[in-house]
Amino acid sequence: MVQDMGLTMKTLNTLGSMSLLVLVGCITGGCEMINGSGNAISNLVSPPTPSEEARNVFNVYDPDIRRRALNNLSASPFGGEGPYVRLYRLLIDDPDPTVRAAAVKALGLHGEVKDVSLINIRLEDEASMVRWEASKSLQKIHNPQAIKPLIAAMNKDSDHDVRMACADALGQYAQPEVFSALVAALDDSRFGVALAAQKSLTILTGAELCSEGSAWLKYREANTSNLFANQQTYMWQPYTPPRGFVSKMQFWKKAKPAKPAKPAQTPVGLDDNDS
Repeated sequence: MVQDMGLTMKTLNTLGSMSLLVLVGCITGGCEMINGSGNAISNLVSPPTPSEEARNVFNVYDPDIRRRALNNLSASPFGGEGPYVRLYRLLIDDPDPTVRAAAVKALGLHGEVKDVSLINIRLEDEASMVRWEASKSLQKIHNPQAIKPLIAAMNKDSDHDVRMACADALGQYAQPEVFSALVAALDDSRFGVALAAQKSLTILTGAELCSEGSAWLKYREANTSNLFANQQTYMWQPYTPPRGFVSKMQFWKKAKPAKPAKPAQTPVGLDDNDS
């Protein structure tokens, strides 16, 4: 009887450990082990090599594998090297929206000024997640070719997160048409969009005014010849990931110091342009 109880407890402990492993694998790897492949668990133990991930981006059967490979490559120290950037450009037209979004994000992190033409197209993507990544990527690369597409998306996109990101991105372009568009965006029904427009106007002019469009129009009338004389430097803030799920679960371990926030950066190409 005692022996049977001991075996039962061992079985329960084993099942509990397996359940925790499956839970962690699902959260970090997409639950592939549920269908019997076991890829998530193996990836936790032995992450794919760069060459394996480069092959994974061409997996025609599973868009999740392509997306994860793109994210892993773009987040790696070598993610900005030429061969990988060419992959991002190629996969920006992937049939799956999650892959397109990952490719646009990667191109924003590692692309060149000329890549704005590719990103602009994705501002009209049918998937809002792709349009949002495109608007965020245009905060990281400076090219006046983005002005009109950004204004159009800020004015008409149905997703307020996209409109807000576009209003933010326009803060790097000291152009009269940008000023007028941002003043109009102060009347957006979403507070976040209006706030982003107000912040961009402050960056462009150096003036700290209220969110009333009339105040900004009066400022323009009084400063027609030197509207952007006090323009501030536009910068974007890289994302600093928080502590992961596994480290939070290990409550018995002393928590590691939080990673310091990455310094803000100027967009690629900003120093090469006057606008």
